[in-house]
Amino acid sequence: MASPFDWVEVFSAQNAIEANLLKGLLALDSIKVLLKGESLGGALGEIPFEQTEVKICVPQIKQRQAEKILLEYQSKQQASNDWQCTNCNEYNGCGFEVCWFCSISK
Repeated sequence: MASPFDWVEVFSAQNAIEANLLKGLLALDSIKVLLKGESLGGALGEIPFEQTEVKICVPQIKQRQAEKILLEYQSKQQASNDWQCTNCNEYNGCGFEVCWFCSISK
């Protein structure tokens, strides 16, 4: 029988940096996190890249709470898209407020 304190996977981060960022985000809500595969990033090139993802696991009792937080994170990530300058048509990253090519504001 499964215990409410068994670890369940709730997310696959692209790398250890994202995984630790999310670990900190979940810790703000007092959710303990277990990271699986954190050290596999060094093997990139030796093993397929999809096998270097870091699995984020939480106690089963905190699964719904963690999934809600991670869903908000994903929504914010998708909302911050690259943009195209209306003056010169250059593409700019989501972090730019001013076009890198012609210096016109977003």
